[in-house]
Amino acid sequence: IQQRQFNKASNSTYCIFMVNKPYAITCSVVAFYIPFLLMVLAYHRIYKPQQKLQEPRQKLQEPRQHPQEPRQNFQDQHSSHRMKTETKAAKTLCIIMGCFCLCWAPFFVTNIVDPFINYTVPGKLWTAFLWLGYINSGLNPFLYAFLNKAFRRAFLIILCCGDERYRRPSVLGQSVPCSTTTINGSTHVLR
Repeated sequence: IQQRQFNKASNSTYCIFMVNKPYAITCSVVAFYIPFLLMVLAYHRIYKPQQKLQEPRQKLQEPRQHPQEPRQNFQDQHSSHRMKTETKAAKTLCIIMGCFCLCWAPFFVTNIVDPFINYTVPGKLWTAFLWLGYINSGLNPFLYAFLNKAFRRAFLIILCCGDERYRRPSVLGQSVPCSTTTINGSTHVLR
């Protein structure tokens, strides 16, 4: 501890946050390992039904011998669109969860291991692992922007100071301010 506190370059001491074994384990388990386990279980519950739904989807794509009724065709298209949306959401969740785990795992593994090896992990490695975890917070907006069209549009509006070309066109027109009111049970648009 004395060696880690003394900075030979500046001939001064500095404060080091060191934890004992029970605290390191408790802190890491509560802050990372339990949330990680819950995320893996949640993702498994999302992904497993997704896989089961993939099989009927493949059967729907096979050509049929007789013509379909229009209603059945609409249901197949709706089901296919829903499947694509859910698959994309599951992949997005997997990527975001994977980045979280990759960024924070080195810090929390080191946090538990260091007290058991007499605090011999170099300070620069600690700092690097901590900053890798912090980078995850900075990465999230870019991941969401890359993986989600609605988030990407909002992100561009914010970054480009509300530039109109990134806004979605309004149903009522862009320049017409409106509000709604209810009169005798029916909703009316006020312009």
